[in-house]
Amino acid sequence: MELPIAPNIDVNRLNVVFNDTTNSYKFYWFLAILDALIDGGNEQMKFDDLAMRMVADVWFPLDYYRLSFGKQDGFKKVADYISGQMTVDASTRSPALETQINQSLGEAEVRAIKSKVGELLRWVPFRFLRPFFMAELRGLKDTDVNGAITQLCNQNFDQENWSVMYKFEGRTIILNRNWLNYFKTHHQILRGFTYWHLIRFLQKNNPNVPGLSSKIFKPDGSDRNLSDATKFWKEFLSETSSYQCIYSGQQLTTENFSLDHFLPWSFVVHNHFWNLIPVPKSVNSSKSDWLPDWSYFPKFAQNQYEVFKFYYQLDKKNPLEDYFVSIVPNEHLVTQEEFTQRLERQLLPQYQIAKNMGFLHPFIFNDKQKLI
Repeated sequence: MELPIAPNIDVNRLNVVFNDTTNSYKFYWFLAILDALIDGGNEQMKFDDLAMRMVADVWFPLDYYRLSFGKQDGFKKVADYISGQMTVDASTRSPALETQINQSLGEAEVRAIKSKVGELLRWVPFRFLRPFFMAELRGLKDTDVNGAITQLCNQNFDQENWSVMYKFEGRTIILNRNWLNYFKTHHQILRGFTYWHLIRFLQKNNPNVPGLSSKIFKPDGSDRNLSDATKFWKEFLSETSSYQCIYSGQQLTTENFSLDHFLPWSFVVHNHFWNLIPVPKSVNSSKSDWLPDWSYFPKFAQNQYEVFKFYYQLDKKNPLEDYFVSIVPNEHLVTQEEFTQRLERQLLPQYQIAKNMGFLHPFIFNDKQKLI
């Protein structure tokens, strides 16, 4: 993926800035700079302010979606600290995480967050610019690189025919005017460029995780629309007088159910019908993003087969598309045993991956609708 060229700046150096990246810091450092400009920032940006933007971006992939950034990455400790100090509102219309942090935590906790990220920023603001000075830095000891980059940035900052991206004044960066204009002009392209490299980085560390491209942002609600699935189950329930919740055993009707993702949405990031099951609203709220105890699977599979058979026998195959793609590819009515085996082959490997990623488990219902 090549970036647009521009006069007075060497875009080729930015093109290679994410090559051979071993941790996530460079991605989120650059995104913080871009977003600060779009939010009305000027050429001067403090390390601490950029640090908080980075934290707000990394919390969702790390804590909500539980992705791995690799063993060398230090952001996980920061995300864990935030979750230990406050309950983050991850709903669609919630305030930005940075706003939630400032509203929910005291000055000491906010300083602690900035300090933890500050430890990571000992290197990334300088090493981000390393491609600009590869020849000059060749052979230097690693401990001397930051100082050399600082000096080189100051020397080359105002050159007319070639400009470095920014220079340093203490713990503040000063953006070069040529690069600042380039960032504003090509903001969306640069974000896409960064996320393209970030997804490639994440694929290396999360090779079996579904929906990676949807797990680098806060949920926006566009993927949580359950209207079709609700209609699907409501028609079935209207013809079924004995349907019971797989967790609580409570009787369900068309008026008293909500849809639960058997494997949490924050893991699968899809609404395929074969992963959805009607439950009372209170049970759904209690289960939240927990993984259910696998002992619920036989009942889950039985109910899934019943709804599949219901529509199949009515010759309504359009609502069964999700099943035909993943569970019953020959589009024929199979036995309940065969359906259960195929559904288990689809869900159990993902269930194990989600457990390994740290999703809370197991959800077991009791009569007080609490986790036990």
